[in-house]
Amino acid sequence: MDEIGGAWDGRGLPPVARARIARAAADGVRTSLLPAVGAAGLEASGFDVVGEVLGTIVMQISWTGFGGCGYVPMTGGFGGTGWAFGPGTVTSGSGSRWAGYAPYVEALKAGRNTALDRMVSEAAALGADGVVGVRFTDVRMENNKREFMALGTAVRSRGAQRPARPFTTDLGGQDVAKLLAAGWVPAGIAYGISVAIRHDDWRTQSQIGVFSGNTEVAGYTELMNHVRADARRDFARRAARLGGDSALMTSMWHRVWEYEVAEGHRDHVAEAVITGNAIARFHAEAVAPVTNSLSILPLRSSR
Repeated sequence: MDEIGGAWDGRGLPPVARARIARAAADGVRTSLLPAVGAAGLEASGFDVVGEVLGTIVMQISWTGFGGCGYVPMTGGFGGTGWAFGPGTVTSGSGSRWAGYAPYVEALKAGRNTALDRMVSEAAALGADGVVGVRFTDVRMENNKREFMALGTAVRSRGAQRPARPFTTDLGGQDVAKLLAAGWVPAGIAYGISVAIRHDDWRTQSQIGVFSGNTEVAGYTELMNHVRADARRDFARRAARLGGDSALMTSMWHRVWEYEVAEGHRDHVAEAVITGNAIARFHAEAVAPVTNSLSILPLRSSR
């Protein structure tokens, strides 16, 4: 049972969110995560702050779906030396039968999407037209649990028309105001995630040896290039699905870890996350018109 009252089955707004909305309606206080300059920029663009909104989910992620890196040891004269007879670096988005970690990536996306959807649902319940300054967090907890959280400030246009669904952006209020003034409108937050795996083959092992000196480790360079490229492709696909004409990348994060598959068989795994914003033009002229939410939102609602 929730202390607010009643059990929650994971659908709709959680009781704590409903309580936040009720308090805001009762006392009229609108909380905001925006600095003064951001709030002022949005107000000049025709938006009012509605309130702080949040979406969160805790997931158990204990199955990665790891299918190997494609490494097949030689059985001839070079047996056990670590030569790789496989596809080399394998990414989660490759579609290969060796595309290990694809279920893990899908779980990460499900966590982010759920947190974002719950935040947007709270914004819609407040009558908002968008959420700006969105912050994503991904916190690792004990026993393979992860908390995904999306937090932002809901805003509402002073116009009469409403978009079908509140837009989202991780840009602050001042940046959103500048974007609008330039003739662009946020279409939604986009992100791309990829996990890649590569076996430490004979060449890689020779380049990381004690006496290798200062030299490039070509296998690790390939691993990082592949995982970032795959994350960028995923980012571009999501931006296109949001209806964006362009995309602004705001962050690129990665981590690398070692995976000991078996005796004498070591792989390295890299995870990359790219976050940004899909944006769309709302005019066809060479010079942007004088902009405010009264002219922007009707166009957004028709996209």
